[in-house]
Amino acid sequence: MPQDFLINHKGQQVPIKGIRPADIIRHEFVQTAIELAKAQSQALAEFKKQQMSEFDAFMGLLAQEYAVEMGGKKGNVTLRSFDHKQKVTLQVQESIELGPELLVAKELIDECLNEWSANANENLKLIIEQTFATDKKGKVSVQKVLGLRRLKITDDSGKWQRAMDIIADAIQVIDSTRFIRFYETVGEQERAISLDIAKL
Repeated sequence: MPQDFLINHKGQQVPIKGIRPADIIRHEFVQTAIELAKAQSQALAEFKKQQMSEFDAFMGLLAQEYAVEMGGKKGNVTLRSFDHKQKVTLQVQESIELGPELLVAKELIDECLNEWSANANENLKLIIEQTFATDKKGKVSVQKVLGLRRLKITDDSGKWQRAMDIIADAIQVIDSTRFIRFYETVGEQERAISLDIAKL
């Protein structure tokens, strides 16, 4: 039975006979497009779930062949076809934050800077200052803090190394996301097979 009215953005019932034909056509197009998009989104979600499961099954089979016990789901793996013209990569991206141990590490670093005050490089002091600077949410940059561990600093007191060890202990993995991507080599060029509608 044909609908006698449409609901407008204010929640009001507007009789069909009082709506421009173009507005009705637009409304029907948007509704149909959204339903199709939702169906495609669900299909993609199922496809991703299936491919993740197939990947895990293969890794389990591989582990069984070599009699190795796999500790949880793994990532950062590339699987290639026999001719190497197609590949599937699975990557794990972890979200990390730094725990309260960071305050202890900062205290040790400050002690180092005070002890080195006579000979300390001003650039190093600036690096430390910028590393522990907080953003608008009051958080320090995880990447900048972890970058301190790559600095080659010799400290006879051992405080700097202790601070770096404490920073390592402060790392907390709060979440991890797995990504699966598909590639194919056409001619001499490797191309990603996009599943993002905006890139098609």
